[in-house]
Amino acid sequence: MRAFDTVGAHVLADFWGCQFEKLDDAELLMNSLREAAKTANMTVLAEEAYKFEPQGFTGLLLLAESHISIHTYPEQGYAAVDVYTCGGGVTQKAIDYLKKVLAPTKTKEVVLRRGVPEDT
Repeated sequence: MRAFDTVGAHVLADFWGCQFEKLDDAELLMNSLREAAKTANMTVLAEEAYKFEPQGFTGLLLLAESHISIHTYPEQGYAAVDVYTCGGGVTQKAIDYLKKVLAPTKTKEVVLRRGVPEDT
């Protein structure tokens, strides 16, 4: 197998106990994604957002380094956050920024090392 240099960190985070109003505020959420990317030294290439009715939101930033996304379920106080970077961005800084904004009462994070064969 040929070596390749796409090694990256992929953080999957569950945020519980977030305020309904924050999880249903599309402007706040997109601004927070942008600021999280900036905090982590990531370069935003494109954005996509969708506001569900009666509530809920999905936001995505396409990055030069990979992506950041959020899916919210305000009625459950829950947000699913996904941050992947294969560049110089600091993935945890983006997660920490979003935690600060959304103020969950409980979190769970799974960190995956991408592009690394299991036998190394």
